Amino acid sequence: MSAANMNEHEETSKKTEKHSDTPEQIETRQFLDEQPLVRVGLIENYERVDFRMKGKYAFATLEGEEIFSEISSDRRWRSKVENGNPAKYMYSVMAGIYKSEDEAKSVADSLEEAGHTTKILPYGRELLLEDNVVHEGKRWRVIVGAFETEQQARPNVQLLISNDSTDSHPKVLRHRIEEPTGTIELYDSEYEKNAMVEQGFRIIPLEEDAEITVYGIRVGAGFHWEKTEARAYRGVLEIRVDNNANLMALNELYLDEYLKGVIPSEMHHTYPTEALKAQAVAARSYTISKLSNRPISDPIDFPATVFFQVYSGVTYQNEATTNAVIATSGEVLKVGSSVCEAYFSSNSGGHTESKENWTPPAEPYLVGKPLFSKKNLKTFKLDLTKDADVEKWVTSYPENYSNPRSANIDLLNKNARYFRWEVNYSRRELEEIIQNKVGITVGTIIDILPLKRGVSGRITELEILGTHRNYRLVGELNIRRALSETTLYSSCFIVKPILDDMGNPVELNLIGAGFGHGVGMDQTAAGMMALDGMTYKDIVTFFYTGSKVEKIY
Repeated sequence: MSAANMNEHEETSKKTEKHSDTPEQIETRQFLDEQPLVRVGLIENYERVDFRMKGKYAFATLEGEEIFSEISSDRRWRSKVENGNPAKYMYSVMAGIYKSEDEAKSVADSLEEAGHTTKILPYGRELLLEDNVVHEGKRWRVIVGAFETEQQARPNVQLLISNDSTDSHPKVLRHRIEEPTGTIELYDSEYEKNAMVEQGFRIIPLEEDAEITVYGIRVGAGFHWEKTEARAYRGVLEIRVDNNANLMALNELYLDEYLKGVIPSEMHHTYPTEALKAQAVAARSYTISKLSNRPISDPIDFPATVFFQVYSGVTYQNEATTNAVIATSGEVLKVGSSVCEAYFSSNSGGHTESKENWTPPAEPYLVGKPLFSKKNLKTFKLDLTKDADVEKWVTSYPENYSNPRSANIDLLNKNARYFRWEVNYSRRELEEIIQNKVGITVGTIIDILPLKRGVSGRITELEILGTHRNYRLVGELNIRRALSETTLYSSCFIVKPILDDMGNPVELNLIGAGFGHGVGMDQTAAGMMALDGMTYKDIVTFFYTGSKVEKIY
């Protein structure tokens, strides 16, 4: 499940006006090894980080100076910040990301005419492996304003939503203008080894099978599976002062080693082999495409959470998923000179979504389509951008690759609960949820009206009608969060109110389809397609229209 663009706050460059990256760094990112080295953010905003090592390690500062050498203690270690100072920021609003500078300029000119102050910033770069261009990912951002606080920036999001010049999902961006500082105290449980380190330190393995277990990692925050657990990692562990002057931890390792910790977290090892291979190719492609978008000044390339790809280190690795990574090593999906942003989600509800309806801009290989076998495809006649057809869709249970009811794999069968679902609220309960989630009191809810739907029936724009005020929500994830104590399975739903004698709603029932944003590969459907005899290359090229599988390392 991926969505780097879901985050409400996004780190951009080190300065609002002057970027820490040179023009050359913005243009290219080069990896000297045969496969990319990635830096995965494991945790952030922790008051302390506890860990335990298995095997032999060395400790070094971020600059590479030795702290401890050849440590093989199995004691628990602790790190905490002393005298920390948080980063300082400026804020702006991103109007959109565009494929060409001319398109970005057109949008910026229109916004300037409407009275906004804009900037066009390059975003993304070429990605090189051993001097070969493997991905061309350059884009252009249009940003609006420069504000001291998020509160000052936020009203401009609503202004841009109402502006016809940008068919996008505007959001607040946070630009770091002053780095965080702090001293970290590092010590073992017996306090035999201790040190005070400025800014951060690296724990470097000296043996191939060395592992570090990090304790108290929060998993699935905001979703129904939220929990805390210990997780084990290989590769370098780096602990440093984060932007809030607390601690963050990241794991540095090679791409395929990273994927061995992603695939079992994103797709259960009991899925058919060809589905696991399809997941490995999609995840590798998605990672490569996103590597080109990260500022070089940022200490992490991406997080280990559902907002990018779930990564659990070696904790859940097993033979089936590891073999899928090895069997497809170096293989990615490409369209022309670019690696595909190969998004995927748990269950589309039977029809995938087009990327532009979730996070613009559009991509020709991420076009929504129904997931029927050829023999059943001709029976699909619905237009899921229309409410009446969505009602027919979510209240039916058609034979479809996303519908695993007939599968002979227990886990796939369990995913039937995502194909169609229902959530019931009392009116007052939903009013409280909305107030808690968006900080707005709408009064007594009169109705909830979908304003726009994507091709899969997912609501991309919605208005809540209340006695005090109406409130407009834009964006699939914003809608899912605002209408649930955790997060709704998807935004493909209809609202069925139960009315009192005066015609006012006393209950609101949401009847829906699918789990996730629905863009790209449907993981449930991939499992069903593999059972139907499709190869992993058949599966990925079906979901990513016009793409082909290429080996880049």
